[in-house]
Amino acid sequence: MGKLVVQQSWINDSEFIGYFVAATEGFYRAAGLEVLQLPGHAGLTPELKLLDGTADIALCAPESVAATIHDTGAPLCVIGAQFQKSPLGIVSRADDPVHNLGDLRGRTLSVPEMNRAMVEELLAHAGLEAGAVAIVPYTHDPQPLIDRQIAGLVDFIVDPQYRLRLAGVEPHAMLLFDHGAPLPNNLAVVTEATFKTRRRDLVDWLLASRQGWRENYLDPAFYPARLRGNPLVESRTLDHEIYANAAFQPLVETPSGIMSISDGLIDGVVAYLERVGLPIQRGLFTPLV
Repeated sequence: MGKLVVQQSWINDSEFIGYFVAATEGFYRAAGLEVLQLPGHAGLTPELKLLDGTADIALCAPESVAATIHDTGAPLCVIGAQFQKSPLGIVSRADDPVHNLGDLRGRTLSVPEMNRAMVEELLAHAGLEAGAVAIVPYTHDPQPLIDRQIAGLVDFIVDPQYRLRLAGVEPHAMLLFDHGAPLPNNLAVVTEATFKTRRRDLVDWLLASRQGWRENYLDPAFYPARLRGNPLVESRTLDHEIYANAAFQPLVETPSGIMSISDGLIDGVVAYLERVGLPIQRGLFTPLV
């Protein structure tokens, strides 16, 4: 059995459930692989685990990969993409929706510190002068939006939408992907050395992972219940986990095949990173499926 260690960007929730399904249903083992999935946490830079030898594959954001290459010169390759569209976006109230960045002029937006630079660049790119939008910290609490203290919040759009509905508020969401940041997420990243020496294992991992995601989406309610507690953490209710699993589906599926990377997607990433001062070579992307 070929062993692969995969470093996630976050904890074991439905964001990664397709990989857990591939393991549970024996798809990795049938491909001759033993896969160890490592949960992530706040503040983790997954691709750094490739450099210290802790992991063989890391699931990363493209802007983080570009920054790591810029800072370290690390020889990395992107072999696949889980989220064809990053779930990062702006959630607002449906009775006072933010349809585009221009709708935020003169209003207040709650933004996590880690995303502030990106949001400020997007606002400027959209033609909004500095100070046109008041930016306040976001602590993953949608209550200020429920109370109409802010116009919107920046987050992965799934969780706050669920929590707004629980509070009796119908949400509206827009992806930053569609408003100036055409980025995928959970890119499958490896070192050039791993790419050269373990190409067959990497292809098999991508295809078995694709099979796991396909199986999961046959019934988005099934595996959140079956895998609850092992390996899915119980930090959210089962209903919340099922909601998230279904909501992620259109961001993962693509006509090119789950875990693939299209030429158009690469074009968007390269152009965006060039614009924000983190240029990368197109050759960074070496899709295997």
